[in-house]
Amino acid sequence: MAASLNSTRSSFETPCGAYGQFKITRYLLRVTRDSRYGDSMERVLYNTIAGAKPILADGTTFYYSDYNSDNGKKVYYKDKWPCCSGTFPQLTADYGISAYYPSADGIYVNLFIPSRVSWSQNKTQYTLTQQTSYPTSNTTELLFDSARAENFTVYLRIPAWADAKTGVSINGKRVEAEVVPGKFLALSRTWKAGDRVQFEIGMPLRLEAIDEQNANTVAMVRGPVALFAVGDIPAKLNRSQLLSATAAAHSSQDWVVGGDARSLILRPFAAVGDEPYRLYHRLEG
Repeated sequence: MAASLNSTRSSFETPCGAYGQFKITRYLLRVTRDSRYGDSMERVLYNTIAGAKPILADGTTFYYSDYNSDNGKKVYYKDKWPCCSGTFPQLTADYGISAYYPSADGIYVNLFIPSRVSWSQNKTQYTLTQQTSYPTSNTTELLFDSARAENFTVYLRIPAWADAKTGVSINGKRVEAEVVPGKFLALSRTWKAGDRVQFEIGMPLRLEAIDEQNANTVAMVRGPVALFAVGDIPAKLNRSQLLSATAAAHSSQDWVVGGDARSLILRPFAAVGDEPYRLYHRLEG
Protein backbone atom coordinates (compact mmCIF):
# COMPACT_ATOMS: atom_id res chain seq x y z
CA MET A 1 0.00 0.00 0.00
CA ALA A 2 2.81 2.41 0.80
CA ALA A 3 4.28 1.87 -2.68
CA SER A 4 0.95 2.82 -4.24
CA LEU A 5 1.28 6.34 -2.82
CA ASN A 6 3.81 7.10 -5.55
CA SER A 7 2.32 5.03 -8.38
CA THR A 8 -1.34 6.09 -8.63
CA ARG A 9 -3.80 8.86 -7.90
CA SER A 10 -6.74 6.43 -8.07
CA SER A 11 -6.39 5.43 -4.43
CA PHE A 12 -10.02 4.67 -3.53
CA GLU A 13 -13.07 4.36 -5.79
CA THR A 14 -15.19 6.55 -3.58
CA PRO A 15 -19.01 6.38 -3.98
CA CYS A 16 -19.24 2.74 -5.09
CA GLY A 17 -16.46 1.70 -2.72
CA ALA A 18 -18.14 3.42 0.22
CA TYR A 19 -21.53 1.98 -0.75
CA GLY A 20 -20.12 -1.55 -0.90
CA GLN A 21 -18.32 -1.10 2.42
CA PHE A 22 -21.46 0.21 4.13
CA LYS A 23 -23.49 -2.69 2.77
CA ILE A 24 -21.17 -5.48 3.95
CA THR A 25 -20.38 -3.90 7.34
CA ARG A 26 -24.11 -3.36 7.97
CA TYR A 27 -24.80 -7.07 7.43
CA LEU A 28 -21.77 -8.16 9.47
CA LEU A 29 -22.75 -5.91 12.35
CA ARG A 30 -26.26 -7.37 12.40
CA VAL A 31 -24.89 -10.92 12.55
CA THR A 32 -21.95 -10.45 14.92
CA ARG A 33 -22.88 -7.37 16.98
CA ASP A 34 -19.16 -6.57 16.80
CA SER A 35 -18.61 -2.81 17.21
CA ARG A 36 -15.50 -2.80 15.00
CA TYR A 37 -17.80 -2.83 11.97
CA GLY A 38 -19.38 0.42 13.17
CA ASP A 39 -15.90 1.88 13.69
CA SER A 40 -14.99 0.92 10.13
CA MET A 41 -18.23 2.33 8.75
CA GLU A 42 -17.73 5.79 10.21
CA ARG A 43 -14.11 5.93 9.02
CA VAL A 44 -15.31 5.44 5.46
CA LEU A 45 -18.16 7.91 5.97
CA TYR A 46 -16.00 10.81 7.17
CA ASN A 47 -12.76 10.20 5.24
CA THR A 48 -14.03 9.35 1.76
CA ILE A 49 -17.63 9.95 0.70
CA ALA A 50 -18.29 12.93 3.00
CA GLY A 51 -15.49 14.76 1.20
CA ALA A 52 -16.56 13.88 -2.36
CA LYS A 53 -17.23 16.72 -4.79
CA PRO A 54 -20.94 17.03 -5.68
CA ILE A 55 -22.46 15.47 -8.80
CA LEU A 56 -23.01 18.13 -11.46
CA ALA A 57 -26.16 18.46 -13.57
CA ASP A 58 -24.40 17.15 -16.71
CA GLY A 59 -23.36 13.91 -14.98
CA THR A 60 -19.86 14.98 -14.01
CA THR A 61 -19.07 12.85 -10.95
CA PHE A 62 -16.39 12.48 -8.31
CA TYR A 63 -14.90 9.00 -8.68
CA TYR A 64 -11.50 8.50 -7.03
CA SER A 65 -10.08 9.75 -3.75
CA ASP A 66 -6.42 10.61 -4.29
CA TYR A 67 -3.90 9.90 -1.49
CA ASN A 68 -0.76 10.33 -3.62
CA SER A 69 2.21 11.42 -1.50
CA ASP A 70 3.22 14.09 -4.05
CA ASN A 71 0.13 16.04 -2.95
CA GLY A 72 -3.30 14.73 -3.74
CA LYS A 73 -6.11 16.71 -5.30
CA LYS A 74 -9.85 16.34 -5.70
CA VAL A 75 -10.78 16.06 -9.37
CA TYR A 76 -13.81 14.91 -11.34
CA TYR A 77 -13.89 11.68 -13.33
CA LYS A 78 -13.27 11.84 -17.08
CA ASP A 79 -16.58 10.15 -18.09
CA LYS A 80 -20.14 11.40 -17.54
CA TRP A 81 -22.65 9.40 -15.50
CA PRO A 82 -20.34 6.60 -14.27
CA CYS A 83 -21.57 3.95 -11.84
CA CYS A 84 -20.82 6.29 -8.94
CA SER A 85 -23.54 8.70 -10.03
CA GLY A 86 -26.06 6.07 -8.88
CA THR A 87 -24.43 4.83 -5.68
CA PHE A 88 -23.60 8.35 -4.50
CA PRO A 89 -27.24 9.27 -3.66
CA GLN A 90 -27.93 5.74 -2.35
CA LEU A 91 -25.30 6.33 0.32
CA THR A 92 -27.36 9.13 1.82
CA ALA A 93 -30.04 6.61 2.74
CA ASP A 94 -27.40 4.24 4.10
CA TYR A 95 -26.28 6.75 6.75
CA GLY A 96 -29.75 6.59 8.27
CA ILE A 97 -30.44 2.87 8.05
CA SER A 98 -26.99 2.09 9.46
CA ALA A 99 -27.31 4.39 12.47
CA TYR A 100 -29.59 2.13 14.58
CA TYR A 101 -30.27 -1.59 14.83
CA PRO A 102 -33.22 -3.22 16.62
CA SER A 103 -32.82 -6.23 18.89
CA ALA A 104 -35.26 -8.32 20.87
CA ASP A 105 -34.25 -6.60 24.10
CA GLY A 106 -33.70 -3.04 22.90
CA ILE A 107 -31.84 -0.93 20.34
CA TYR A 108 -28.24 -0.50 19.14
CA VAL A 109 -26.90 3.03 18.55
CA ASN A 110 -24.16 2.65 15.93
CA LEU A 111 -23.58 6.01 14.20
CA PHE A 112 -23.52 9.41 15.88
CA ILE A 113 -25.43 11.59 13.42
CA PRO A 114 -28.30 14.08 13.87
CA SER A 115 -31.26 11.73 13.46
CA ARG A 116 -34.52 10.34 14.78
CA VAL A 117 -35.71 6.74 14.94
CA SER A 118 -39.02 5.23 16.06
CA TRP A 119 -39.70 1.60 17.00
CA SER A 120 -42.04 -0.56 19.05
CA GLN A 121 -40.67 -1.87 22.36
CA ASN A 122 -42.93 -4.24 24.32
CA LYS A 123 -45.85 -2.95 22.23
CA THR A 124 -44.98 0.62 23.24
CA GLN A 125 -43.98 3.17 20.60
CA TYR A 126 -40.63 4.81 21.33
CA THR A 127 -38.81 7.67 19.62
CA LEU A 128 -35.10 8.37 20.03
CA THR A 129 -33.75 11.72 18.84
CA GLN A 130 -30.00 12.17 18.53
CA GLN A 131 -28.53 15.68 18.66
CA THR A 132 -24.87 16.10 17.79
CA SER A 133 -22.23 17.87 15.70
CA TYR A 134 -19.94 14.82 15.89
CA PRO A 135 -17.19 14.36 14.81
CA THR A 136 -16.42 18.10 14.91
CA SER A 137 -17.41 17.88 18.56
CA ASN A 138 -16.82 14.84 20.76
CA THR A 139 -20.30 14.66 22.29
CA THR A 140 -23.74 13.38 21.37
CA GLU A 141 -27.05 13.35 23.23
CA LEU A 142 -29.92 10.87 22.96
CA LEU A 143 -33.44 11.99 23.96
CA PHE A 144 -36.24 9.45 24.50
CA ASP A 145 -39.98 9.91 24.12
CA SER A 146 -42.76 7.36 24.68
CA ALA A 147 -46.35 6.98 25.83
CA ARG A 148 -45.30 4.88 28.84
CA ALA A 149 -42.16 3.62 30.55
CA GLU A 150 -40.69 0.26 29.49
CA ASN A 151 -37.62 -1.74 30.48
CA PHE A 152 -35.12 -2.42 27.69
CA THR A 153 -31.45 -2.04 26.80
CA VAL A 154 -29.75 0.68 24.78
CA TYR A 155 -26.46 -0.59 23.30
CA LEU A 156 -24.08 2.32 22.71
CA ARG A 157 -21.03 1.85 20.48
CA ILE A 158 -17.77 2.81 22.21
CA PRO A 159 -15.17 3.35 19.46
CA ALA A 160 -11.99 1.31 19.80
CA TRP A 161 -9.84 4.47 19.65
CA ALA A 162 -11.71 6.22 22.52
CA ASP A 163 -9.49 7.13 25.49
CA ALA A 164 -9.97 7.39 29.25
CA LYS A 165 -11.83 10.70 28.94
CA THR A 166 -14.82 8.83 27.51
CA GLY A 167 -17.90 8.78 29.71
CA VAL A 168 -21.67 8.23 29.62
CA SER A 169 -24.33 9.90 31.76
CA ILE A 170 -28.08 9.35 32.04
CA ASN A 171 -30.10 12.39 33.07
CA GLY A 172 -26.91 14.04 34.29
CA LYS A 173 -25.73 11.12 36.45
CA ARG A 174 -22.55 9.29 35.46
CA VAL A 175 -23.06 5.65 34.49
CA GLU A 176 -21.18 3.32 36.83
CA ALA A 177 -20.74 0.48 34.33
CA GLU A 178 -17.28 0.05 32.81
CA VAL A 179 -16.93 1.83 29.46
CA VAL A 180 -14.79 -0.44 27.27
CA PRO A 181 -13.43 0.89 23.95
CA GLY A 182 -14.20 -1.47 21.09
CA LYS A 183 -17.41 -2.77 22.65
CA PHE A 184 -21.08 -1.84 22.87
CA LEU A 185 -22.00 -0.48 26.30
CA ALA A 186 -25.28 -1.99 27.53
CA LEU A 187 -27.53 0.54 29.29
CA SER A 188 -30.40 -1.42 30.83
CA ARG A 189 -33.15 0.40 32.72
CA THR A 190 -36.78 1.45 32.60
CA TRP A 191 -36.79 4.20 29.99
CA LYS A 192 -39.42 6.94 30.10
CA ALA A 193 -40.25 10.08 28.16
CA GLY A 194 -37.69 12.83 28.75
CA ASP A 195 -34.77 10.53 29.59
CA ARG A 196 -31.46 11.72 28.17
CA VAL A 197 -28.17 9.94 27.52
CA GLN A 198 -25.12 12.20 27.32
CA PHE A 199 -22.11 10.59 25.65
CA GLU A 200 -18.67 12.23 25.73
CA ILE A 201 -16.02 10.50 23.62
CA GLY A 202 -12.33 11.01 24.31
CA MET A 203 -10.74 11.78 20.92
CA PRO A 204 -6.94 11.55 21.18
CA LEU A 205 -4.66 12.56 18.35
CA ARG A 206 -2.78 9.55 17.04
CA LEU A 207 -0.63 8.42 14.12
CA GLU A 208 -1.60 5.38 12.05
CA ALA A 209 0.88 3.63 9.77
CA ILE A 210 -0.29 2.82 6.25
CA ASP A 211 0.86 -0.80 6.65
CA GLU A 212 3.01 -2.99 8.91
CA GLN A 213 6.01 -2.77 6.60
CA ASN A 214 6.16 1.04 6.73
CA ALA A 215 5.78 2.12 10.34
CA ASN A 216 7.11 5.61 9.58
CA THR A 217 4.60 6.37 6.81
CA VAL A 218 1.68 7.64 8.85
CA ALA A 219 -1.57 9.53 8.73
CA MET A 220 -2.64 11.93 11.46
CA VAL A 221 -6.01 10.90 12.94
CA ARG A 222 -8.36 12.34 15.55
CA GLY A 223 -11.20 10.07 16.55
CA PRO A 224 -12.65 8.68 13.30
CA VAL A 225 -11.30 11.57 11.21
CA ALA A 226 -8.06 11.58 9.23
CA LEU A 227 -6.44 15.01 9.04
CA PHE A 228 -5.03 16.04 5.65
CA ALA A 229 -2.12 18.47 5.45
CA VAL A 230 -2.67 21.49 3.18
CA GLY A 231 -0.67 24.54 2.17
CA ASP A 232 3.11 24.63 2.64
CA ILE A 233 3.78 21.01 3.63
CA PRO A 234 7.28 20.05 4.85
CA ALA A 235 8.88 17.11 3.08
CA LYS A 236 9.45 15.39 6.42
CA LEU A 237 8.05 15.63 9.93
CA ASN A 238 8.55 13.82 13.20
CA ARG A 239 6.08 12.21 15.58
CA SER A 240 6.32 14.84 18.30
CA GLN A 241 5.66 17.63 15.81
CA LEU A 242 2.48 16.04 14.51
CA LEU A 243 1.19 15.03 17.92
CA SER A 244 1.71 18.58 19.21
CA ALA A 245 -1.04 19.85 16.87
CA THR A 246 -3.68 22.08 18.44
CA ALA A 247 -7.18 23.01 17.31
CA ALA A 248 -7.43 26.24 15.31
CA ALA A 249 -10.18 28.80 15.83
CA HIS A 250 -13.45 27.53 17.28
CA SER A 251 -15.28 28.12 14.00
CA SER A 252 -12.73 26.10 12.03
CA GLN A 253 -12.19 22.34 11.68
CA ASP A 254 -8.45 22.91 11.13
CA TRP A 255 -5.61 21.73 13.34
CA VAL A 256 -2.27 23.54 13.47
CA VAL A 257 1.28 22.26 13.95
CA GLY A 258 3.55 25.11 15.09
CA GLY A 259 2.64 28.64 16.06
CA ASP A 260 4.15 30.92 13.42
CA ALA A 261 3.33 32.00 9.87
CA ARG A 262 4.81 28.74 8.55
CA SER A 263 2.48 26.56 10.60
CA LEU A 264 1.35 23.29 9.06
CA ILE A 265 -2.43 23.17 8.59
CA LEU A 266 -4.33 19.89 8.89
CA ARG A 267 -8.02 19.51 8.03
CA PRO A 268 -10.67 16.80 7.53
CA PHE A 269 -11.28 15.52 3.99
CA ALA A 270 -14.78 17.01 4.02
CA ALA A 271 -13.28 20.47 4.64
CA VAL A 272 -10.74 20.18 1.80
CA GLY A 273 -11.73 22.10 -1.33
CA ASP A 274 -9.65 22.42 -4.49
CA GLU A 275 -6.33 22.89 -2.66
CA PRO A 276 -3.64 20.18 -2.89
CA TYR A 277 -3.24 18.00 0.20
CA ARG A 278 -1.22 15.18 1.68
CA LEU A 279 -2.58 12.44 3.91
CA TYR A 280 0.46 10.21 4.60
CA HIS A 281 3.71 11.66 5.95
CA ARG A 282 7.12 9.99 6.00
CA LEU A 283 8.47 10.55 9.50
CA GLU A 284 12.09 11.27 10.34
CA GLY A 285 13.80 8.97 12.80
